[in-house]
Amino acid sequence: ILTLSRICQEYFKDNLYLNAEKEAFGPSRNEGLCYESCSCIGFEGDINGHIYFCMDGYTKLKLLPRIAERYQIDPTMRGMASSVILEFSNQMTSIVVDELRDGGYETRLMPPEDLSHKLIPVDADRFRQYILIFFLRDRRERRYLGRMYLVLTMEKYPELRTDSAETTA
Repeated sequence: ILTLSRICQEYFKDNLYLNAEKEAFGPSRNEGLCYESCSCIGFEGDINGHIYFCMDGYTKLKLLPRIAERYQIDPTMRGMASSVILEFSNQMTSIVVDELRDGGYETRLMPPEDLSHKLIPVDADRFRQYILIFFLRDRRERRYLGRMYLVLTMEKYPELRTDSAETTA
């Protein structure tokens, strides 16, 4: 959680020149997710899980031109919005996976998925879920750009899953 939080803040500052101010973070027991804009990047290996990069329509509208400019993509081209967001979240998640590898965990990225406007169930018996909420601000222009939600789901170790299933039965 701390690594993901730090990387997100640094990535926004270095690439989009925005402050990602952490508003809240912690474990979540939500049974699922549904956001107007949601991209998911899975990772597997020694640690299995997903990182969901989520935001509402207002935030996407404000953030999309900045991301497109950073990657030199024409945001007015039809159908490019989800690709731009997917690429941005994929770049950030690859930094997280590199940090995990540096920590000794053998992990690889899965292809990104666009899950905008979809209900995504989260199995609480199989996954731990953490949420980080960031305010996005442009300090130079003194503008608020919205909220971004990072949701991390990590697969529980198999021995922990069977223990919790037995205690609830």
